[in-house]
Order: sequence, then C-alpha cells, then structure tokens
Amino acid sequence: MKDIRRTLLAAFRIEYQEHLEYIRNALVKIEEGGPAWDQAELDEVFRRAHSLKGAARAVDLRPIESVAHRLETLFGRLRTGSVKLDGAAIVVIHQAINAVEDWVAGLTDTAVPAEPTEVLAALDAYLATLAPPTEPASSPASDRARGWDRSRPAPTPFDMAVPAPIAKAPPPPPPPEDLAPQRLSGIEDTVRISTGDLDRLLRSAGQLLTEGHGHEAVSRRMRVMETQIADLDRQWKVLRKAFPVDAGHRGAEQLDAFSQLLRSLAKEARSTRIQQTRGGWTLRQLASSLQKDVTTARMVPAEAIFGGFRKMLRDLARDEGKEVDFRITGLDVRADRMVLQTLKDPVMHMLRNSVFHGVEARDERKLKGKDPVGRVILKFAVSGNRLELTIDDDGRGINHQRILQVAAENGFISPEEAETASHHDIVRHIFRPGFSTAGQVTDLAGRGMGMSVVYQAVAKLNGSMDIPHKQGPGASFRLLVPLSIVTHRLMLVSIKDRIFALPTEGIARLCRFRVDQIKTVEGRPMVAIDGRQVFLVPLAELLGLPDPSVATHGGVMPVIVLRSGDARVAVAVDSFLSIRDGLIQDLGFPLPEGSKVAGGTLMEDGSVVVVISPFHLVESCRSPDRSHALSTVERAPAKRIPTILVVDDSFTTRTLEKSILVAHGYTVHVAVDGLEALTILRAQQIDLVVADVQMPRLDGFGLLKEVKKDRILGKTPVILVTSLESREDRERGLGLGASAYVVKRKFDQKELLETIEQLL
Repeated sequence: MKDIRRTLLAAFRIEYQEHLEYIRNALVKIEEGGPAWDQAELDEVFRRAHSLKGAARAVDLRPIESVAHRLETLFGRLRTGSVKLDGAAIVVIHQAINAVEDWVAGLTDTAVPAEPTEVLAALDAYLATLAPPTEPASSPASDRARGWDRSRPAPTPFDMAVPAPIAKAPPPPPPPEDLAPQRLSGIEDTVRISTGDLDRLLRSAGQLLTEGHGHEAVSRRMRVMETQIADLDRQWKVLRKAFPVDAGHRGAEQLDAFSQLLRSLAKEARSTRIQQTRGGWTLRQLASSLQKDVTTARMVPAEAIFGGFRKMLRDLARDEGKEVDFRITGLDVRADRMVLQTLKDPVMHMLRNSVFHGVEARDERKLKGKDPVGRVILKFAVSGNRLELTIDDDGRGINHQRILQVAAENGFISPEEAETASHHDIVRHIFRPGFSTAGQVTDLAGRGMGMSVVYQAVAKLNGSMDIPHKQGPGASFRLLVPLSIVTHRLMLVSIKDRIFALPTEGIARLCRFRVDQIKTVEGRPMVAIDGRQVFLVPLAELLGLPDPSVATHGGVMPVIVLRSGDARVAVAVDSFLSIRDGLIQDLGFPLPEGSKVAGGTLMEDGSVVVVISPFHLVESCRSPDRSHALSTVERAPAKRIPTILVVDDSFTTRTLEKSILVAHGYTVHVAVDGLEALTILRAQQIDLVVADVQMPRLDGFGLLKEVKKDRILGKTPVILVTSLESREDRERGLGLGASAYVVKRKFDQKELLETIEQLL
C-alpha cells in the first residue's frame, strides 16, 4: 500500500506543478500589462484548478483539495462574468499557489505540514466579499461533515488503510563476504527519469527512424546513378574502339585520362553506394531498437496510475452518504505511462459521475428493489493494439429527458429535433463544456466540465468513446485508445494536391464507390456499407478547404469509412496514397478548441504532413444540424509519358533503337545485358522492355523468364528484337511470355512502333 501511495504521490508532484505553472504564467501576463483573459483562457485556468482538486483527492491530500476547490469557485465566477479579475483577486490567487507549493514541498513519508489555514481563510474572506455564491464553499463545518476535523492533525498519506505490522522473523545470517558480489551482480540498478525526458528521447528516436527511411531513398537514387556511370563508361569504350587515336596523337593522353577518370568515378560510386546503404540500414536498425526500448520503458501497469482509486471512490461514496462496491479489474494491463496519465483525470470524472449522478442512496435503491449497495466497475483490457476502458454502474442510468431538457434550455437542440433524436444524438450533448444536469453545484458535480475533459483527452490520444444504450439498470461508458503513443499506423491520402494522414485505429475499411451508388436521404449523401446506410462527407469540406468537391476517376471515388465506437461515417478523398508508421508530434502552436487536427508527422523528405483525428471527424459528421452537399469533378487522366527499357549489348543497336523511340515521344532507359536490366526494372517504373536475346551474363530468354516469374514485374510487356530467326527460337521466346518477336534482319521501324503502341 505504501509503495502504491508513493507512486501516486510521485505522479501528483509532476502533475500539480504543471497546473500551478499554467495559472501562474497566466497571472504574470496580466500583471505585465497583457490583455485580459478571454473565454478560452478562463476555461483553461478553471480546468486546471478542477484537475488539481481531483488529483489531490486521488492521493488523499485534503488540504490541497480544499484550496483547489476555492480556486475553482473563484475561477468559476470569473467565467460567468459575475466578478472581474482585479488586484485583490490576483494577490489571493498567488497566495493560494504558493501555499500549495509550500505544503507539497514539506510533505514527507513521516511528516505532514500544518494545515494552510491562513490561505484558506484569505480565500474564504475574498469569496465572502463577492456576490452570494451559487455553490457551497468548503468550510470547517462541511469538512467535519465529510469526516475531516481540522482540529485534529491531518493523517499521513502513507498510514491510511495500512494493516497492523506483522511480527518479523529473525533475519537470516548474512552471506559470506566472498559471495556478496556474486549475489549483487545479478541485480539491475534503476534510476528515475521524468516522462518529459522520455518524450524527448522518443521524438529523437522517431526522427532517427524517419532519417533512416530517407537514406533508403538516397540509396535507390545512388544505385541509378551508379548504373548510369557504368553505362557511360561502356559507351565510352565502344567509342574509343570505333574511333581509335594513335598513341602519339596530342589528344591521346587526355582521352586516356578521361577513361581513367570514368573508371575511378564508377568505382567510387559503387563503393559510396554500398557504404551509404550499409550506413542507412544500420541507422534504421538502431533507431528501431531505440524506439522499442523507449516504448518498453514507458509501459507501466495500470496499477501504477489507478491503484489509489479504490479509496477515492470509498471516500466519495461516504461523503455522499451512499454505499458503493467498487471493483477494478485488469490492473495488470500494461500501457504507455503517458496514455494512462492522460486518462487519469477523465476516468476520475466519470467515476465521480457514477457516484453522484448514477448510484442512488440506500433507501431509494431499496424502493426500486435493488441491492442497497451500489456497484461501480472499472475494467481495463487490451483489444488488439488498443487499450479498452469500461466504466459500468447499476445506478439510475442516463436520463434522456433531462438531457434533452437542459439542451433545449441552452438552445442546443430544437423541439422538432428532440422528438426524433436517437440515443447517440442525445448523449453527445453531455460532452459540451459547461453542460450539466445536476440541480446544484457541489465540490463533486454540477459544473459541467467533467465529460468535456473526457472528450478532449480521448480525442488528444486519437481514440474513441462510446456510450452504449444499456438494457439493464445503470450506465456504461467505453473508451478505446492506443496502447502506446510512440508510433501510429497512418493512412496517407490526397485532397486537392495536399497530403493528409489519418491514424488507422480510427479506420474501419477502405472502399470505392461509383457516383450512381450514392443516395440522398433528407438532403444528406449516404452510401450502403454492410447493409447499413452511412453518411458520406467530403473530407475537404470537413477540413474547411476552399473547394469541397471530390475528384472522381472514371466516375469512381475513393472512400474511407471511419469509426468511433459503434458509429460509422464515410469520408470521400481524391486518392489513397500509402500506409506508413509515423510519430504524431505537436505542430508547435496551440490548436483551437475542437480542432480536427491531431498533430503532424515528418516525412522522409523533411516535409510535415498534418494528421487528422478520426474521432473529431466522426463527431463532426454526426451533428444533426449539419447538412453536407456533395459535388464531384471528373479528374482528367494524368498524361504520363511511357518509359521503355532498351536492352542490348551492342552500342550501335541501343543508340538506334533509343533514337527512334525518343523521337516518337517515349522516355527511354538503356541496359547492356539482362542483369543490368533487372536492376533497372526493380528500381524504376518501366512500361515496356525491348530486349536482344544474345547478351553476356544474362541473355534475353533468361531476362524474360525472370521478369515473368516476378509477381510485380510479370505484367510488363517484353518485345524480343534479335538476329535469331529460327522457328524454335521464336517459339521459345513466345512460349516464355514475350509479347512480340522481331527479327533484326527484317527490322521495320514502323512495325516496332505499331507493336509498342498496341501494347501500351
């Protein structure tokens, strides 16, 4: 128990500093003459105080919780505009921040600092000067009502719920001195490292891996360059033979020097390419290993973050006068510490809701025929490469009518929409900031910020949240987030010549639809997927691009089916590009509230691709007051110049055939034999091959055989142009899969061009 509390306190020491630092910096901006806080800033400082209070309660630091609650009350009145941030308020907020820091700094395993009575009194006095509060502020009397008497010393956070010590057996005799080193050598030393350092190490590993992939592209270009240099050297040798120069000629020495330079350049290119390829491979392996090691270091059991929630729930239930049987399963599930830490506050908010809104009081449960003791379950599980959290209770359940009433009172839904709203249309309102169905504001509920925090945290992790329609009593919530935020599988798509990425965790499937398959239902485009109608929305429109039209290819459009819980939405894009592993990083500037952008990922060429959150896209599409038009534009097929590979060991023949093909608008590459041709075919996109048969190393028949047995190259047409004119050779060539067989003695330029045109 003590070890768990120490772990929780260590996490709290990191978290509370972040909250206080944000509030302090916001105050400093005001004091330095900066602009007054806007609504977004007010919401953020309010959330910071709210999260600080919840974190303090989780670790049972009641004095900090009490201070944070008063700060939360003050910021809440600032948000509503009932009070202004004046000099007196700034002073008392600074006093509270300093008191919290001093109190936590003085907390040790054996000693608890004195209660911060002065700052509590200062906060109470300031709040008393304001308009009558709309919520009960914590006081000595209310603290005693919760079972905490300020006149008594505050309990040490490490001596609660700890069983009485068990008599220890006599220690075993110490080992011989000569055996001690051997026993200690198998014990691994451990060091503490902050999550911030791990994050920076992780980003460095991701950048190294991206750089390694970039080296792979460089290796391919260097291989092509090496081939071109070798071909230039061979052509130069043919020219020297065709146009010999006497040794005594004044240009002979320069020609020999040029020949030597070409050979040296070819050798150096090969050596450099091999060295660069090995270096790039080593870099990728080391970066991948480093990334795996960092991932392993960040993985911790859920117990490390959520182990202290049992006592927190018991305290919450006691404060509310309720009896709750709280159970946690799957605490041994391991996940990224940052993922678990991000989910801590959201899960705490939902558990509070289960106690405050869900589980009824003992007498009420008896009248309903329920067990007098309520039940709340928190379950951790692994589903593929995702962490699944389920929070279930047997309380009142979700009051759809009350949600609709509050939504209508706030203008979020019209009476007509309320009559036809589905379960998912209704429950989505509880994610709105400030939305609450509580009759009054207390220190546990009523502010309407809890589920908003949940929504933002899940979206930040590129996860999804589902509130299924529960048949039995109570309510159930399910969160699905990645097990690790180290790397993501990303789907790259093209929209208006721009590249965007979507995490594959939020993609249900990829498909293509003809324009005539799209139906319109109540003004919204829809497509049929697995027997159900799904909304179809242009991704360009969701992202706010100027032109929301979708490019089609032959009347067909690529579509990505996104998922969030049980919801499905189809988004139309211009084209699919590829799937790759990538690290999602911050873009370096704050994103607006509700932004659909999750971050950015670095490409091999150094460019940054924006990553879109599937969760936010689905939620945006499900809005009932949003109507999506769909316009399509048929994209003209891109005019691509066909590329032909000419393979012949004769320089003259290569030159002749290349000249003919270039003159007729083709792009032409050349190779001296079959082995070189295979290298080029595997490195570049070749549309057709014109090859001789009699060549060194690998002849035309061998080249044809290798091409046709290759799964990727097998569809490339091959024309054999050879001096072998026997029927057996012709049948052999056609039998191996040649598209045409042309005899050089009967070579007809027109016939070759017509054959190529037919094949392409």
